[in-house]
Amino acid sequence: MVLTAQPYGLWRDAVMRRWAAAGDSSSRALLSDTFALATFQVPLYTLIIWMGGADGSGLAKGVLGTTVVMVTCGRPYGEWLDLVRRWFGFRPA
Repeated sequence: MVLTAQPYGLWRDAVMRRWAAAGDSSSRALLSDTFALATFQVPLYTLIIWMGGADGSGLAKGVLGTTVVMVTCGRPYGEWLDLVRRWFGFRPA
């Protein structure tokens, strides 16, 4: 994730800005963080496990597992990113 941190941060910021335009709410933050993490990381991990030799059911299981993890971790990870930004004097997404 070190190599993808900045591109993901830019992607998440864009998603959060677009969804925040409709109003600010905790459910909107939950959905936008979940959407941002899943749509960024799942394709990336799919590519990684495919390049590692997974195919067929192994690839499907990997994608499904990654999707579950990303959907589960979306908002907590977003909260963590905002906290780290505050520590370093940056504005949260």
